[in-house]
Amino acid sequence: MAKTQIESKVLTVSEIAEKAGITRNKVWSFIRRNKIKPVSKKSGKFKFDSKVVLEIENKQQKKRIENNKKEDDAGISTTVLEIFKKQLEKKDQQIKDQAKTIDFLKGEILRARLDNQKKEKLLEDAAHDKEDAHDKIEAVSA
Repeated sequence: MAKTQIESKVLTVSEIAEKAGITRNKVWSFIRRNKIKPVSKKSGKFKFDSKVVLEIENKQQKKRIENNKKEDDAGISTTVLEIFKKQLEKKDQQIKDQAKTIDFLKGEILRARLDNQKKEKLLEDAAHDKEDAHDKIEAVSA
């Protein structure tokens, strides 16, 4: 959209559209929305002050700036989401690793309890055997 020197004159909607680089429909929408009154109306053609072109160009520039900001924000949001996604994957892996460690330790505790029970049983059996042997010795010596 080449900016041309706009003199202080009146322009038709088509001329405004051409100078602003937009469609006639957009020009009419802008005129209605901003309640701009025509400077003159000759043979069914509305003519508006050439300042309308500058207003439209300013508005188009503001839209471009807003769109660029939205794109930048979207890029930042995407980056933040990627970072969060990587952190979440890392945490998931840490949870899996800890679950494996917990399962291993549960197994070790169970084995230790079983070994302890076996040793207690052996000690009890040895104590019974010792009592039985002692009883036999007493019976023989008596």
